[in-house]
Amino acid sequence: MPEERRAHLDRAVRILARDPFRKNATAQLGPDEHLRKAYVAPGVLLGYMVAGAVMVIVVLEIFDEFAYLIDETGAV
Repeated sequence: MPEERRAHLDRAVRILARDPFRKNATAQLGPDEHLRKAYVAPGVLLGYMVAGAVMVIVVLEIFDEFAYLIDETGAV
């Protein structure tokens, strides 16, 4: 992961650890407000759960924004 994206991810995790229920930056997953997701850096999505004073990251999705199914330069 590029250093800049890693720095965004580290900073975002520290912010989420202080307030994992931030309404303007996170979204609830399903009916349980303790299951959440947050888009934390360019191409990086976290899925996490909160139980009391513990936040557990259960999914870390890193999208390669430079790899696509169709390369426009080769399209007919």
